[in-house]
Amino acid sequence: MKASKILKFLFVTCALFLSAIKVIGQDSITPHIDPSRPTNLYTRLSNNLEYTFLKNGNRTYGYRANFVWASRDQKNAFHIEFPLLYATSSGKFGAGDTRLRYLWVPYKDYSKKPGAFGFTIDSYLPSGNRDDGLGRGRWVVAPGVSTAFIFGKFSTFPNVSYVYSSEIVNGKIPADNKALNGYMLQTICVYKLSKKNYVDCTPIFIKNSYTNGGKDDFIAEGNYLYMLKSGKIQVGGFVRRFFYANATTIRASMRIYF
Repeated sequence: MKASKILKFLFVTCALFLSAIKVIGQDSITPHIDPSRPTNLYTRLSNNLEYTFLKNGNRTYGYRANFVWASRDQKNAFHIEFPLLYATSSGKFGAGDTRLRYLWVPYKDYSKKPGAFGFTIDSYLPSGNRDDGLGRGRWVVAPGVSTAFIFGKFSTFPNVSYVYSSEIVNGKIPADNKALNGYMLQTICVYKLSKKNYVDCTPIFIKNSYTNGGKDDFIAEGNYLYMLKSGKIQVGGFVRRFFYANATTIRASMRIYF
């Protein structure tokens, strides 16, 4: 990685964390929020330091930003996720695949079962260079439906999605290049340890997965998150395992709520 790119990466990371420290130091009174429930929508910026172990000993690592804008009535949210990564396979640093997501939650009443119902559209743009190990080279679109069931401190949020993955559109095109049609089954399982912290675990099954060359994949994700400053700053750790694609990602995160 060139020294100039390293310095730019460190500058951006430091600027974001310094802005978080400024928010921590503010004394404004903030109402309590509950981000343990994914159907609760808040405007926030998530800063993530990431390290991924790939096949054949390759690695990617860097910074991943995730910004969410939520409407005041908490019925609509737009997500954009943008990674800046270094790939050991190529020795290149650059942008990874950009993620865009829209969530609409027209119904929410946690005293009932189901406690919420929503619609999602998830997508990935092939902004990362596939040959450099920074992207998949595919357009991915996944419309789906989600719901929620609350049982005291435990809650679960199932989601079912249709997943379309285009043919590989950049980098070296393989001979068996083709578009993929499949589906995704997942449920976010959350346990609230206290008012300030919680853990979650998400088992995921993808049919004809874009993560595994068109083969099926099983994924497990886990989070621990702690509210450092009520309604403002949340810190935590994340781990994800692709069992058939043989990849593991770990992240340290800081979320800033607005």
